[in-house]
Amino acid sequence: MLKRLVLGMALLLCISAVKADKIWLSDGSVLVGQLQMLVNGKAMLKTASAGDLVIDQTQIVNIETAVPLNGVLQNNERVNGKLQAGTDGLLKVDGASSPIALQNIKALWGEGMVDPTLPPPPQGRVWAGEAYVDMAGKTGNTEKFNSGAGVKATMTGPEDRLLLYLNGSYARENSITSEKEYRAGFDYEHSIANTLNSWFVRAEAEKDEFSGIDLRTHVVAGYGYFFFKEETTQLRFRIGLSYLRKEYEDGGSDDAYGLDLNLHYERKIDEWGTLVSDLTYTPGLNEIDDYRIYHESALDIPLMMSKPLSLRLGISNEYNNLVAEGAQRMDTTYFAKLVYKWK
Repeated sequence: MLKRLVLGMALLLCISAVKADKIWLSDGSVLVGQLQMLVNGKAMLKTASAGDLVIDQTQIVNIETAVPLNGVLQNNERVNGKLQAGTDGLLKVDGASSPIALQNIKALWGEGMVDPTLPPPPQGRVWAGEAYVDMAGKTGNTEKFNSGAGVKATMTGPEDRLLLYLNGSYARENSITSEKEYRAGFDYEHSIANTLNSWFVRAEAEKDEFSGIDLRTHVVAGYGYFFFKEETTQLRFRIGLSYLRKEYEDGGSDDAYGLDLNLHYERKIDEWGTLVSDLTYTPGLNEIDDYRIYHESALDIPLMMSKPLSLRLGISNEYNNLVAEGAQRMDTTYFAKLVYKWK
């Protein structure tokens, strides 16, 4: 029984040795194991006695493998097959018409492994979102209380970003409903050649039941530039051409063309808050005195550090240069929103 056990172990060792890869070094030694990969001038060999070894390719004079390997030469030619030891620094590859010089091998890797010479795939796109409810008091042309709710989703990739949003607001003034607005839109931005430059397109549709406008459609497309774009801080400038169409309840419509200039600042303040500020200037091309300036700044303060719930406090100012007689040009809105975020 003992003889059979010893004979079986010896047979397994022989089979293992037969299937092992061999690497001959310039100092005359021979390493036996499993060649994992050869890339960037380094060979990784897995051995039974010494563990994982990393060998400089310049020290290797010959290679023999028990199983086929994939390979890329310095001229980007691809080969596949078992390597057989040759002479004068030349290796024989099964299926190859001629021997290959060892120094001409750029990379070797096993079946089922990823080509190490290929660049890593870009980071995939990631979705995140938020939902909010808000209350606001307004001073200026009117004194009123309004509330609203909204949801938005953001897809962020290595080269682009897509924002989708939907929100609505409702207001009562002197016990009379004075506002019912619904707004939906998207904002798509794509970097140019992975630089701080980008192009963008933005579109929004709005329905306001108390303004006489049945549907307002606004489309902007243009160029953007990030003065800096870091993980915690970014500052971006945009300039684009604007098209605005208003469809009135009486069946009439109005088209306007203009420019859209926007400055966006965003900063994460340690772990407790995020500050976002936007300043937009939209002059009309039809009439030089017809322009609008809009500013909004908001600070998100987490209510519970372990929960995705935050309080958003902010202020917005809207200035319209051309207004109806007796109306004020500036409207100021203060708001507080309860925001729930997810990823």
